[in-house]
Amino acid sequence: MSEDITSTLLPASRVDFFALDDGTAAHAQNLTQDWRFARVEVRSERMNIEGAISRYGESASPELIIVETDDIGDGFIAQLGNLAGVCAATTDAVVIGPKNDVHLYRSLVEMGIRDYLVRPVSQEDLVKIIARTLVEKRGLSGSRLVTVVGSKGGVGTSAVSQTLAWNMSETLKQKTMLLDVAGSAGSIGISHGLEPSASLAEAVRLGGSGSDDDLKRICQTVTEHLTLLVCGGEMMLADPADPDAVETLVNRLMQKFPVVVLDLSHAAQPVQKRMLARASEIVIVTTPMLSALRNARTLLSEIRNLRVHVEDVSLVVNMQGLAPSEEVPLKDLKDAMGMEPAAVVAWQPKIFAASETAGKPVGQNKAAADIMNALMPLAARGAAVENKAVAAE
Repeated sequence: MSEDITSTLLPASRVDFFALDDGTAAHAQNLTQDWRFARVEVRSERMNIEGAISRYGESASPELIIVETDDIGDGFIAQLGNLAGVCAATTDAVVIGPKNDVHLYRSLVEMGIRDYLVRPVSQEDLVKIIARTLVEKRGLSGSRLVTVVGSKGGVGTSAVSQTLAWNMSETLKQKTMLLDVAGSAGSIGISHGLEPSASLAEAVRLGGSGSDDDLKRICQTVTEHLTLLVCGGEMMLADPADPDAVETLVNRLMQKFPVVVLDLSHAAQPVQKRMLARASEIVIVTTPMLSALRNARTLLSEIRNLRVHVEDVSLVVNMQGLAPSEEVPLKDLKDAMGMEPAAVVAWQPKIFAASETAGKPVGQNKAAADIMNALMPLAARGAAVENKAVAAE
């Protein structure tokens, strides 16, 4: 990573300290006044690892835990395992201990601990490890990952993804990357007249070890502000991509694009889980049919168990009017889902069929104005920018 990540505004996240030493506690307090941590919620408590285990047995864990110990014996190692058992899979941990021990360091890293620091730790060393961790997890400051996931197949997840990306890029003028991670099952290229530029396996390989030029080669420019990474060419039944590799690819893209829209339809479940936990904004797409809404409610419950910030989840009700007599009325949706839909999109199949047939984005079709307008406020929220056109209405 060529950028100096200690001289940039860090992404929105949470870091919890469990400090024993006065110096460590003071460092944690200093971070709350550090401009680089303006978007980072820093919490600090004077308790040991047992307190941390108790804490996360009752509440959600953050993106990063920093736990201090005076004892690095077998008992502490066992407690680290207990801590992992009550934390989300996406939570990282850093241990601050009393002495330098190479064998201990290696064993902790093998366990999945992000790093082991020897006390006393300097303020700047602490900033470096936190910054590196958060940037790898959330991307560089200001970049947004918007994940779009369907409650079931056939609800229009890809159509919503493409419409959001078009609104973000062409109306809000945000430099936007649109991709899916479904390999040959993906469809984002069809409505843009694009053929796959790489297999999914090649794309994730380049995300991990390729140069910036390698990545640029497989990205296809649609407009000045919209770029697509269209994958395909492998067997439909090929093994799914590794979640770590997909996350590395997304992180690389977020270094170049302020907004990345990720269509999760047809993505493998482990990849969906990782990206939903990682996202800045989640869009759940459903139809007003009972089966789709039931799945959406279950999915929403699972997302709540994955994430620290659940207020960044929005619901899109798509295909309203497909089967009016069988649909759950909009007035009953809030009670059924526990949240208001962020957007309701009417059933207009000819518009999306024409887009795929002609190989032209829906946003270029004047007849799609109602669809574009319905999703515009959500696009502005996902990109974290003000939509002046909406605000003026």
